[in-house]
Amino acid sequence: MGKIKKTTIEEAIARVDEWKGKTLKCEVVPGGITNPNFKITVDGKSYILKIPGAGTEDFIDRDNCRAASLIAMEAGVGPIATHYFQDTGVEIWEWLEGYRTLTFGDIYNEKIFTKIGEVARDFHNSGKTLPMKATLFDQARQMHDRATQGGYLPPWYDRIMYLLNKIEEAVLKDGIVFKPCHNDYWSNNFLYNDKTEDFKLIDYEYATMNDGYADIGSLGGMYFTEDMFKKLSEIYHGEYDEKGFAKIQLYRIIGDIKWSFWALQQYIFSDVKYDFMNWYGGKVARLQHFWIDPRLDYWLNLLNGKPVFRQKV
Repeated sequence: MGKIKKTTIEEAIARVDEWKGKTLKCEVVPGGITNPNFKITVDGKSYILKIPGAGTEDFIDRDNCRAASLIAMEAGVGPIATHYFQDTGVEIWEWLEGYRTLTFGDIYNEKIFTKIGEVARDFHNSGKTLPMKATLFDQARQMHDRATQGGYLPPWYDRIMYLLNKIEEAVLKDGIVFKPCHNDYWSNNFLYNDKTEDFKLIDYEYATMNDGYADIGSLGGMYFTEDMFKKLSEIYHGEYDEKGFAKIQLYRIIGDIKWSFWALQQYIFSDVKYDFMNWYGGKVARLQHFWIDPRLDYWLNLLNGKPVFRQKV
């Protein structure tokens, strides 16, 4: 990841040749907690412009983000990407008119829920390759290393690191099929058009070649029930898969480990105005709920290939 040049919104706008001399309106788009986002309207046509947040050049590869955006666009699951400036990392897409951000409550609409599974499947199975290859475990450790610079670590730190190591060991033992993954399935990154029933996935900062189950597991942050995860497995595979289900549940734990440390490091480095410690608290609370599941050892043993019955000596 190379260093990028810091830029202002005025400088970013001025670099788009097609916009010069035209009537232009710029509005701040709320909701982004990694980067500042702006809606730019030029002679009646709107775009979304993203400027890299402070410190993100240390853990986000903007060339890789661009590649992921193009894969999503070509697969029909992402917006039309129009401009990219490599030296500043600024990206621009066409504004998705008529689309709204999903809420957590929307997932209980079966039609929308099914769309989420289909979009994940289509992005993973695009047949394309991203420049970056990193597992969810790699990303969790990257956030951990940045968070430790702040002088605060969770009281449950030893438990967290134990689970990170044990789950990684089990998943790697079973094996990973690497696919293009979004790695940030948060409701704010899902846009839905109620009239056309079209669904789009946005924000590819954390995208890498990764285990598709890691993406599916991160959806657990939207409070899916057990039956919903089983249904998601059917949408994704065409049938229920026991090992896949185990990985999904284990990745829910790793996802919250990653995002807990992410919040701690954002608190230190980010210039985005957001209560990152509140985000951290919610992730840790849910993480503590996930790790007391009595099936945890069963899932680990399943992936590690440990036999259920006593073996002859």
